[in-house]
Amino acid sequence: MNEPQPQTWRELLATLIADPQERQNIAEVARISPITLIRWSTNKSTPRMDNLRPLLDALPEYRQQLTELIVREFPHFFKEVPEEETAMEIPSAFYARVLSAHTNSPPILRASTICILILQQIVVHLDPRQLGLAAIVVQCMPPVQGKKVRSLRLIQGRGTPPWAGQIENRTQFFGAESQTGMALQSGRIIAVQSQEVKSRLFPAHYSNLEKSTAVFPIIQSDRVAGCLCLASNLPNFFSQVRLDLAKNYADLLVLAFEHSEFFDLQYVELGIMPSSPIQQEHIANFQQRVTQHMIRAGRNNQSLTRPKAELRVWQELEEELLQISLDIKI
Repeated sequence: MNEPQPQTWRELLATLIADPQERQNIAEVARISPITLIRWSTNKSTPRMDNLRPLLDALPEYRQQLTELIVREFPHFFKEVPEEETAMEIPSAFYARVLSAHTNSPPILRASTICILILQQIVVHLDPRQLGLAAIVVQCMPPVQGKKVRSLRLIQGRGTPPWAGQIENRTQFFGAESQTGMALQSGRIIAVQSQEVKSRLFPAHYSNLEKSTAVFPIIQSDRVAGCLCLASNLPNFFSQVRLDLAKNYADLLVLAFEHSEFFDLQYVELGIMPSSPIQQEHIANFQQRVTQHMIRAGRNNQSLTRPKAELRVWQELEEELLQISLDIKI
């Protein structure tokens, strides 16, 4: 029989400090008196707000659960991380690192190298306390010759808990139904500061983890290559200061893409993509389909590199997923 889940952060804290040695360890890390921890857990005192974040730092494996429970008692506290914790400019040394990667990386590795560098820097810069931030880059799917851009595809991602490890090796398509698609087609930043608004505007991409989201088109003049997408585990995270900072990172991501990977906005006509679970069913056999393409090309004495084979399969999958959405609407 499953034990009942704690209904308040105080109940959870009481279970975590029940062992005296563990209570002492938590108190030392959080720099809080063991007696204070006991008083909090028994509801005999109310913590100062600036003492709760060190408690989260002392219990990283319970950060998500504690945060959700604390918000029930203090709904306004976690609406925004103090902006003074975030430096407002990209360090000049980091610009130098990106420029070096752009100059020295082999062409085939340039995009992934620059994207990973920038995404790692974003999550460290905007989420120094690791309260929960995901950063991904999505790229315009290269259209079949003569056609328009119909979707975007996730190509790189990094995050802090609860996202760490969940997005780095995952791919997904986004269309006109998504916040990403809307930002790309409009050529402007779109921020959503609450789950309620996200679920209403973009229900196909709603997630319990995303309390606020922001999307930044990657633009060179009037041509777009994709978007930088950020999601925070805190509501109202994207203040104007943070939006401005993230926009600077999106501008820097221009260096990750070749000139041919940018498209005039007039050649962007996004379709509708199905939900992520449906997509994953089709994407699961991606490598198998790539191998089949290469085997067929070999049998026909045709030269087909793996990158070209992968692009063909992505384009096939894109068309299949767009058709699924059409069939569902019909």
